[in-house]
Amino acid sequence: MQSRLEEIAQANGVVFGISADSSFSLDEWAKKEGYSFPLLSDFGKEMIRAYDTMYEVRADHKGVPKRSAFLLDAQGKLVKMEVLEDAKDLPDLDGFINALKSL
Repeated sequence: MQSRLEEIAQANGVVFGISADSSFSLDEWAKKEGYSFPLLSDFGKEMIRAYDTMYEVRADHKGVPKRSAFLLDAQGKLVKMEVLEDAKDLPDLDGFINALKSL
């Protein structure tokens, strides 16, 4: 993962994560996992609702955001978006890196 972050940085991209967990939980998780990018809390779920990435009512996922990835340009315009149904899956980083390089 670290090499992918370096590729993104070389293409003038910035990575950060957003979760519905509290900032305190995210700080601990980032330390445990050794993340070198910031994790932001969307505890009130405003962004999750704005980008429509919340699971609908499911027994094990009510109100939980789906794993999603977004690419915004320098003006904040959404360029690429991927919303995954299974949290075990990872976004297509090659697709995001290629889209970033084309900006």
